[in-house]
Amino acid sequence: AAHAADVAARAAANAGADAVDVAIDSMSGLTSQPSMGAVVGSLAGGHLDTGVKLEDIAPLIDYWESTRVSYAAFESGQKSGSAEVYTHEIPGGQYTNMLFQATQNGLAE
Repeated sequence: AAHAADVAARAAANAGADAVDVAIDSMSGLTSQPSMGAVVGSLAGGHLDTGVKLEDIAPLIDYWESTRVSYAAFESGQKSGSAEVYTHEIPGGQYTNMLFQATQNGLAE
């Protein structure tokens, strides 16, 4: 199933955007950018083909996934996206940092 941000990135490309911001799959989603693999894969073979091969980014996905495990203690614990970022106009990275700090101080729900 496509993530809404992946669909939005593809729509932006179809509308003529020169570039879309993505993150390597293992670091994407939640409050981050859409998945690079999903965007690359969905555009492959068409007139917007990025020229990036999924097999070429697979080692990067694996590397960042293993690296992320090393820093798991610093993750915010957020399991899904939150519409609060729109209500309060909070940038995604700031939201997860604030959530982590609130949890560390016993203020999170």
